[in-house]
Amino acid sequence: MFVDEATITVKAGDGGHGVISFEKQFGQRHGGPDGGNGGGGGDVYIRADRSVNTLLRFDKKNTFRADSGTKGGSQNKTGKSADDLYIDVPIGTLVFDGETDEKIADLDEKGKEILIAKGGSGGRGNRAFSSSANTAPRIREWGEKGEEKYLRLELRMLADVGIVGFPNVGKSSLISKISAQKPKIGNYHFTTMDPHPGVVSVDEWNEFVAVDIPGIIEGAHEGKGLGDKFLKHLTRTRVLVHMVDISGIEGRDPLEDWKVFRNELVQYGNALEDTPEIIAGNKIDLIDDGDVEEQKQRFAEEGLTLHPVSAATGKGIEKLVKETYELLRKQDEKVKEEEEKKKTGEYRVYRFEGEAGFKVTKEEDRFVVEGQEIEKLAQKLDFSTEDAPDYFHRILEKRGVIGKLKDKGAKDGSIIEIGGMEFELVL
Repeated sequence: MFVDEATITVKAGDGGHGVISFEKQFGQRHGGPDGGNGGGGGDVYIRADRSVNTLLRFDKKNTFRADSGTKGGSQNKTGKSADDLYIDVPIGTLVFDGETDEKIADLDEKGKEILIAKGGSGGRGNRAFSSSANTAPRIREWGEKGEEKYLRLELRMLADVGIVGFPNVGKSSLISKISAQKPKIGNYHFTTMDPHPGVVSVDEWNEFVAVDIPGIIEGAHEGKGLGDKFLKHLTRTRVLVHMVDISGIEGRDPLEDWKVFRNELVQYGNALEDTPEIIAGNKIDLIDDGDVEEQKQRFAEEGLTLHPVSAATGKGIEKLVKETYELLRKQDEKVKEEEEKKKTGEYRVYRFEGEAGFKVTKEEDRFVVEGQEIEKLAQKLDFSTEDAPDYFHRILEKRGVIGKLKDKGAKDGSIIEIGGMEFELVL
């Protein structure tokens, strides 16, 4: 079963907690602090794997969790960090934010991967807080929570050539003739359900990948039939082989079919109407040469070239394959020229450095402090420990947060919100 859309939830591992511990020395109640840090939680990656063909597996399992790190130990032992989790998807998978629908990644190459959810860092044990001013700190941090993401996956097949056309024009017959792909073929007035990709050998040294795209009927761009589901796969192809039935045995007009289908591409968007195409007039084995020439002339009057073929007998197929490959080669040259032009342009390099500093805002009855480092510290500190409140206050003073709060009008007893937690200001 071919499945090309799925939604999943991923959860990176939480960091292990730091611990409070003191050395045990003979004759002393407590020695120096030796509480170790917690281990880091596992990251979650999504990776393109050639051995995976559809998104079917996500119908049965759609929640993935990386392991968490373990807590620290005495004697300054750091907890074990968890292994990273890799989720394998087919090559050609697009990853979207499930809430905003923003595209995050295009995994269009074998082995390409993206870090999708970062594991939480381990909390510090009391050994990390030891200083000349406090040689026996009773303070530790909780492990940081791992990131959680809701994602939408969309598979768009990677193929050089898309074989398109209305049902029963011979697309499946063509893909079976030019490649090793053998889809089920019959005289159907309905469409097959799955795309059928196949490798097409041009000669001893050259080949391309073609795919039979099913499900496209009039109104496909509006979701009629299965066209809306499969038109998206054409956005990756570089050339279209547009098949029409020129035999007339079913009472259809091949030129009118071509016009209707082109309208579907235009209405769907994504620049599909700009994809170069070769028009293949199939089923010439069912009509005489005069009828073939008549159809060629009709297309020529519209400025179009019709390539007569018979997917059943193989007549004209070799020529069609070679002409398709030549059009692909011209497209490659065009892409290379455009890339060379881009290289001559100016580029600006952007680096994400993380949030720096903080800001303080007054909201009704409270003051809100926002800042990546300050919020993270507030969330990780275990405020039930003896020294945590004083330590946090000293950090706020050192970073200038206390001063900024005073400037904004905060007084002794004011409510301060940091990282979703509430504190009472003590001056």
